[in-house]
Amino acid sequence: MRAAWMQQAYETSVTRTAILRLRAWARGLAEGSALVRWLTARPAVPADLWAGSAVIRAAGRARDALAAAWARLPGPLRALPGLAGRVTELLLLATALVVALVPFKRQVGPVPVSVEVVLLALLAAVWIVHWALRPEHPRREGPGLRTSATGLPATVFDPWFAGFLFVLVLSLVNARSLLEGLQTVARQASFFVLFYITVDTARRREGVYRLVDAILAGALLVGCIGLAQYVLGFDLSVSGLAGEEQIRGRIGSTQENPNFLSEYLILLIPVALARTLGTNRMAARVYYGAIVLVLLAAEFLTYTRGGWLGLAVAIAVFVLLVDVRYLLVAAGAGAVAVVAVPGMLERLTGLLDFSTGSGAFRLNLYRAALLMWSRSPWLGVGAGNYLEVYPDIIRDYPLLDLRFHTYSSHNAYLTVAAETGVLGLALFLVIILLALRVAFAGWRHAALREDRLLFLGGGCGMIAFLIQSLSNITFFHPRVVLYYWLLLALLLALYPAAGVDGAAGPDGGARGRDRGR
Repeated sequence: MRAAWMQQAYETSVTRTAILRLRAWARGLAEGSALVRWLTARPAVPADLWAGSAVIRAAGRARDALAAAWARLPGPLRALPGLAGRVTELLLLATALVVALVPFKRQVGPVPVSVEVVLLALLAAVWIVHWALRPEHPRREGPGLRTSATGLPATVFDPWFAGFLFVLVLSLVNARSLLEGLQTVARQASFFVLFYITVDTARRREGVYRLVDAILAGALLVGCIGLAQYVLGFDLSVSGLAGEEQIRGRIGSTQENPNFLSEYLILLIPVALARTLGTNRMAARVYYGAIVLVLLAAEFLTYTRGGWLGLAVAIAVFVLLVDVRYLLVAAGAGAVAVVAVPGMLERLTGLLDFSTGSGAFRLNLYRAALLMWSRSPWLGVGAGNYLEVYPDIIRDYPLLDLRFHTYSSHNAYLTVAAETGVLGLALFLVIILLALRVAFAGWRHAALREDRLLFLGGGCGMIAFLIQSLSNITFFHPRVVLYYWLLLALLLALYPAAGVDGAAGPDGGARGRDRGR
């Protein structure tokens, strides 16, 4: 009786009316916006650009001949391609789990050696053996992804990745430090290699989810280390853009910098939330829910306002697209956090104040980046050369009143523009828009609810990451941005199994059904 009374009260309440109106508004926005329609439309089947070159076709024929000859060798040797494939999977899992956890970095001559550099080099070497010797290539063809004649995955990103790398190399004609430029090009190329290896390797739904869970397990450990750091009071950051606005007690965990940690966390919190809602098993839901809570707590303790803003927008989009009724719950939780987290309210109230303190300092950093861009608007000052040219800017424009001889722009988009010009920025923006399309088209068209939630979580994580890119150079932090490219590759790799092309996928199922992971 009491439950019936509560239901009747809800049916006639102002809250229900507001929720219905908000739901209608969200539906109208989704159906009426050209941008939303484009973002949720299936990507086209990509052309086979890999086979467009006579050299690449010749390499493909040589590979086929080598694989055929290898298949005729005695048993132990014939097993090498399969072994290399399994090692590739293990190295991908290690990359997903370990890179964020281990802040190791050493300079060996001109080469920076870090965990991700070592793992990506090993991964590429082992995968090449697997690709060169495997007797057959996996065959996939559909929106955004197909198998090329060479056995390499052809994706909707191919021309844009190639164009961006070409502009990076071309921009080096203006570079003061060729070494810095070549290192930047090599780093970006390595992320694209990781992207293609992941798309090629994670061919089954189970493989995609295994890698996602490895990423989240690593994030849980990173978050726990950050919380322990705060509770025990060790190695806490005292930092801020302006000396008079330094913030005490910021955690950096294994990322060693609060801003870097925030970038990493906000990318993965929506993914963890998607896994929480996507499972029917109580034990799994408790586990993923615990990850969400730990990552949220760690994110609040970074005291990074750009991260908070990006996360708030991402969670709002996620809730609106899953169930608008939870929007009030999310807003209430945010309000509690503002009151409960020490100093959070003070940080938020100064978010849009550009007249004094860190706001004014950040605005001058943006001006410096724009001035640098204006010196070479088409090709920029050279990939990786922002800090090489920066001292000239503050020398020639002393009114900027910048207190450091070298300082980043604190804006990823302005840094791309300053280093690679209009051409690089245009290609970069196309790539990140296509990445959002991969995520939200998957959310719209995937057959299973679990997959739809993962696509949505990935897309919302990217939204948070892109918003924080307005106040941090997120795409230039290797141990963070690696997870952006890895997540994008996993979402695209899930397309065939998720039935984004309109089929149910190899595991069957219909829209809305959950596999009970």
